[in-house]
Amino acid sequence: MSPSSPITVTPIDDLRCKFVVNEQIAEGGVQKFTSPDQAVGVPVVAAVLEVPAVCEVVVNGNAITAVQDGSLPWSAIEPQVKYAIDAALADHAPSQLARAATDDDEIFDIIEEIFNTQVNPAVAQHGGKVELVDVQDMTVVVRMMGGCQGCGMANVTLRQGIEASLKRQLPGLKGIKDITDHASGTNPYFEAQKK
Repeated sequence: MSPSSPITVTPIDDLRCKFVVNEQIAEGGVQKFTSPDQAVGVPVVAAVLEVPAVCEVVVNGNAITAVQDGSLPWSAIEPQVKYAIDAALADHAPSQLARAATDDDEIFDIIEEIFNTQVNPAVAQHGGKVELVDVQDMTVVVRMMGGCQGCGMANVTLRQGIEASLKRQLPGLKGIKDITDHASGTNPYFEAQKK
């Protein structure tokens, strides 16, 4: 993952806020998304739609307009949207290390390097850490700690950020299994929403 890229935030009204980043989000002009299912292949949009209260995302080039349902103030939503965008934008070209990895031990070593140089420096900005526990049959086993443990955005960080980035760098990877006890987190970066 790369360090956070600058995000310009411009509130439009009580329900809409525009977030502008330094790279194009989606091709093809203005697009509207109302569910993560519609955002397959557009990880930034899928991540923003996972934020509580966000019900619609409109993308035009490098501008993302988040529309919320009115249940929360923007002061509560804005940092979560920025965090989701940051996590989803943390993208790198496939690693030279990943060129021929075929067994779990070799993949563990590659992923350990990715965690040390990309993942943990990025999540450390939010007081978190992700521990690589094991690789079992091409599935990465992790434990989230610090600000990630119990964080309301932990699943977005894990799925849209870390898992998506690892799959780009290691195309044969099956996925990530999170063994974190999120209920025992004492200092989450974002409080989880009560359901």
